[in-house]
Amino acid sequence: MARLLIVDDEAKLLRLLERLFAEHGHRVTTATRAEDAEQRLEQADFDLLITDVRLPRRSGIELLQAARALQPELQVVVMSAYGTVSGAVEAMRLGAFDYLLKPFELDGLRMIAERALHAQRIQRENLYLRGEVAGGPGRSLVADSPAMRRVLQLVQRVAPTDTTVLVLGESGVGKELAAETIHALSRRAERPLIRVNCPAIPKDLLESELFGHVRGAYTGADASRAGKFELADGGTLFLDEIGDLPPAQQGKLLGVLETRRFSRVGSGEEIQVDVRILAATNRDLEQLVAQGRFRSDLYYRLAVFPVVIPPLRERPQDLPGLAIELCERLGQRLGRPGLTLEPELLASLSAYDWPGNVRELRNLLERAAVLSSGDRIRRLHLPGVRSAGASGDSEVDTAPAPSSTRELAGAVEEFKRARILRALEDAGWKKQRAAEALGLSPRALSHYLRRFDLESERGGEPQGE
Repeated sequence: MARLLIVDDEAKLLRLLERLFAEHGHRVTTATRAEDAEQRLEQADFDLLITDVRLPRRSGIELLQAARALQPELQVVVMSAYGTVSGAVEAMRLGAFDYLLKPFELDGLRMIAERALHAQRIQRENLYLRGEVAGGPGRSLVADSPAMRRVLQLVQRVAPTDTTVLVLGESGVGKELAAETIHALSRRAERPLIRVNCPAIPKDLLESELFGHVRGAYTGADASRAGKFELADGGTLFLDEIGDLPPAQQGKLLGVLETRRFSRVGSGEEIQVDVRILAATNRDLEQLVAQGRFRSDLYYRLAVFPVVIPPLRERPQDLPGLAIELCERLGQRLGRPGLTLEPELLASLSAYDWPGNVRELRNLLERAAVLSSGDRIRRLHLPGVRSAGASGDSEVDTAPAPSSTRELAGAVEEFKRARILRALEDAGWKKQRAAEALGLSPRALSHYLRRFDLESERGGEPQGE
């Protein structure tokens, strides 16, 4: 549901347009003068302004300029019965979405309005989602251990529903990636996944970040702004590190989760959204509830479907796959697509305790990739990593014997072959889809197909699309 302001001095046309857009689920406010319309723009936020050019005393072009100054995200459609090329050019130069000549078909205006509203949603998302949308190309849950296979089964079971999910686990285990996967497998996948890092937002700005604010709501609020809940409308809102949410905001959040209704800071107008909630924390929420530091009613509202991600030290079977996937992604990002890990390094990584979990593994591999000069990351590039129980200044462990090195290298190759084969089968042997699932370019996938002789598995080269 969008909020429309329609301005025209013809009362009959105004009533007709009000009824048209109301019947299509929009909230409509009308005005017959530019002065009245500007006053409404100062009092409330709108998604779309539709205005006639010829109005008493002040023109629609003047209103367009004032509206864009008051609400920069507002889309504007200009109507005129006295259209000229210069008038249309001027309106578009000042930021109008479209210029429509009277008389017009009602369906034509409605389609222009829907396009303008779609453009406004994209504009809002782009404003706030650079660096905010969780996820990235090629990311997937590695589930080679029994524990992570169980997690993946839960994720696949709950993803198609709209059930609220609480992802639990230590810092760095991949809670954000689990949330990305749930969203990607949901019916909301085409809409945004908006991430809120609760502890990173100052307490006095948290409410504004979540629910937005109107112009003048507080010092520095020079323009109205949509909050995360509005940006996530139709999609998913991911409340990361929810255990660090200040007590003062917990009650407010609970009310919004129950009703999906809220008001922007400084406004009394209610906004309703359709949002799925995912939350994550590395804190023990039950313990926080017992200590009176987290509301029990909010906890039960969030923990409808808990998913626990085990720490990396409890799932060593996942480590080779994680390391290989991270290395391949690093190679692409650093412009070194042939980057690989030597078997001795994999053996060393498997012996380490990983207190920082997957995040620590990723950071260490990136540092090692920068230090390495060739196409292979070696154990000597990670001198600071020690295995669990190691002491002194020695490296992780001693190099394995040549025979064990060859065995490990063979195991790694078989692991990679099996992973690529499984991706091809899951993609119905469509090469483009399989490459996307693996986080590889089609060219890199073709290299692996030849290397592992996978064309023969299905009697020929996989299809391109």
